[in-house]
Amino acid sequence: MHRAILLALATFSLVTTTSASDSDNDGIMDLFDNCVEHANPDQRDTDDDQFGNRCDPDLDNSGAVNFADLVMMKASFFASGDLAADLDGDGIVNFGDLVILKSFFFGSPGPSGAGAAGLQLQLTPVYTGVSFNSKPLAMHQAPGQTDSWYVAERNGRIVRFTDSENVSSAEVVLDISDRVDTSFEGGLLGFAFAPDFASSGRLFVSYTTTGPSPFSAPLVSRLSRFTTSVSDPGVFDAGSELLLLAVEQPYANHNGGDLKFGADGLLYWSLGDGGSGGDPQNNGQDTSTLLGAMLRIDVNVSAAEVQQGTHYRVPDDNPFAASTDCATGCPEIWAWGFRNIWRFSFDALTGELYGGDVGQGSFEEIDLVVAGGNYGWRCYEGNSPFQTFGCADPSSFVPPLLDYPHSVGNSVTGGYVYRGSLWPALQGVYIYGDFGSGRIWGLVAGKPLGELVNTGFNWVSFAEGHDGELYAIDYTGEKIYRIGLAP
Repeated sequence: MHRAILLALATFSLVTTTSASDSDNDGIMDLFDNCVEHANPDQRDTDDDQFGNRCDPDLDNSGAVNFADLVMMKASFFASGDLAADLDGDGIVNFGDLVILKSFFFGSPGPSGAGAAGLQLQLTPVYTGVSFNSKPLAMHQAPGQTDSWYVAERNGRIVRFTDSENVSSAEVVLDISDRVDTSFEGGLLGFAFAPDFASSGRLFVSYTTTGPSPFSAPLVSRLSRFTTSVSDPGVFDAGSELLLLAVEQPYANHNGGDLKFGADGLLYWSLGDGGSGGDPQNNGQDTSTLLGAMLRIDVNVSAAEVQQGTHYRVPDDNPFAASTDCATGCPEIWAWGFRNIWRFSFDALTGELYGGDVGQGSFEEIDLVVAGGNYGWRCYEGNSPFQTFGCADPSSFVPPLLDYPHSVGNSVTGGYVYRGSLWPALQGVYIYGDFGSGRIWGLVAGKPLGELVNTGFNWVSFAEGHDGELYAIDYTGEKIYRIGLAP
């Protein structure tokens, strides 16, 4: 082996990190700095591949950083000029550039390489004194309340506990277990507080109830509104239920059921394709049904409107808003072509909508959901053809941001983009996991960061506090973990 390469490898063993600077002037040192060319207008991109040089030691553009790139750097060592191997931009190829190459070695260029080289999550158990009556499925803070958390239990209860490490109990604030059917994948699946909750006291809940037929409609997905009790404003009146939507499920799985309010003040609700396997009713590609879709409705209706039978309105800019019925597309649909988005979220900074769509037998996917998007199921599972007969041209489908094979996980749980302050290196990273394998990964600027931690837990949901810090919920262990970075 050439002595220059031996010298380089020796250097590898001595240096493990590189300094960071806030190159994009956003006040935070993160993975975008000196990395993605389009995020830093003044950053050099010598080989014109959209990665700034500091984040691109893949000198031969093979897609991987390896010994071939080390040899190419050796060939220009101590040379000066605007060279691709001058990663740190100091005008000369030297040991500083070698150190940067080292941090990506046997990885990929760009944000994925930077993340895989340096980020590992640490999960800290919190609120360990709280026990649940049944499996916890979702956790949120109410608008304007930073001192407490609300958790949905699968059997039909929502409980509240104080945001304190020493908390030892939780209070039941809603109990609709008398109408919740937990068969198969059913239960109280999601909830969302109205943005004006402090004044309106409105809570929206997604749950399944028993359907009219055990064979053709075993479950019904309900979207309902509840309000706080007049006699006790600290709890919700189970008798105040206002049913907004009811959708019969032809099978007992793939119920979706997550709920979130967007920055537009509108309520989004995810529904699965109706279940079984392979979408036998083609619901994902059928816009005349609400199944297999992301719905978007305006729930800010007055008491007078409710008395007149208007429980919600359809926003004028929904893709099928002009439809008078579902024959030409259900007006509530925002996007479609999903198998089963179990968990989705909005980026608190950009408003982008990320969804984790559970796959069939081969791939899981993360989608960036946009208005009018058709995400391809049952024609595609992830990026791979599934059942393409009778399907539109592939160009009409929105591909996932990423997919991953069942060799590493088999049931994706969508997470959140980190916007907290405790872990600057995580800024802008979308954190998501897998219920089956217990792995958690990261995604930034549309590029995967790789595995951030591998556990034996069943990640059923993630949660975001008002402060932007993130949490993960283990279904089997019924425990909550705070997400941070390993030292």
